[in-house]
Amino acid sequence: MSTATERPQQPCQCLRTKNPYGTTPQNAESWLPGVDTTSSYWCLRTMGPAGPDEHFVHLSRCTSSRSCYESSSE
Repeated sequence: MSTATERPQQPCQCLRTKNPYGTTPQNAESWLPGVDTTSSYWCLRTMGPAGPDEHFVHLSRCTSSRSCYESSSE
């Protein structure tokens, strides 16, 4: 068992969400731990529920494993 605290991977910078409490800030770190299950997601590149790779977007899915992923450092 690892004792080091792992930092959650940052989602793609094109991922956006809106929940009953308002829109998310540009800096995702503050909303990553407490994402509400009623949040809806969309991709800024497609402006829809699927990314350019034609797979659905979600906080748990928009990671560096996707071909369309864009890190905030790009």
